[in-house]
Amino acid sequence: MGKLYGIGVGPGDPELLTLKAHRILGEADVIFCPEKETGAGSFAFDIIKGHLADTKAEIVNLVYPMHYHGEKLREIWKRNAGCIADYLKDGRTGAFITLGDPAVYSTFMYTLPYIEEAGVDVEVVPGIPSFCAVADTMKIPLVAWDEDLVVAPVRKNSSEDLGKILQEHDNVVLMKPSANQKALIEAIRENHMENKFVLVTKSGTGEERLVTDFEELKQYDIPYLSTVIIKKRGR
Repeated sequence: MGKLYGIGVGPGDPELLTLKAHRILGEADVIFCPEKETGAGSFAFDIIKGHLADTKAEIVNLVYPMHYHGEKLREIWKRNAGCIADYLKDGRTGAFITLGDPAVYSTFMYTLPYIEEAGVDVEVVPGIPSFCAVADTMKIPLVAWDEDLVVAPVRKNSSEDLGKILQEHDNVVLMKPSANQKALIEAIRENHMENKFVLVTKSGTGEERLVTDFEELKQYDIPYLSTVIIKKRGR
């Protein structure tokens, strides 16, 4: 059985790919790319494709639906793990690419246990998470001195749930804000954080957008690839 690398490709800027990730992608026999449905394409692949001009690697798309039906998802993760194991027979090397860092809400980590069960040797390669890229773009510290930081998803949260997080922590990173934009807006307003947030969408790409105005946020249709940072002490 061969070896698989789970590789974080960063938030969107191809130049933020690490040297180690670049080397492994250049050496891999197979590159596995997650997509939300057949034919949708992989944003993670779009990030790295400029680095693959001379690659001889086989590109394999794997479907990872964007829903939360647990048992169905587990079946898909296990099936994809079996597919990966089949490709890596006879000592081949594979690279599974994922947005940001593999340890942060990544598709790869859901599949990892099933890949290891299939007998594949796995190494995980870090990538730059979106919230670090956003903070650096804005030139604001995620944490300073004795401040704390919490990273949380916006899913089916109520504004009260999000508000509690904002009240109890100095700095808050909210991932997946498009999942419940109404609750996000209400939480910011109810906790008087209108001048203390920043939203960045499609970080590091030619379509990057920065929103710091609350009125603009209320009118904006937040896309999936978005990150919000809220600082209690202000930007």
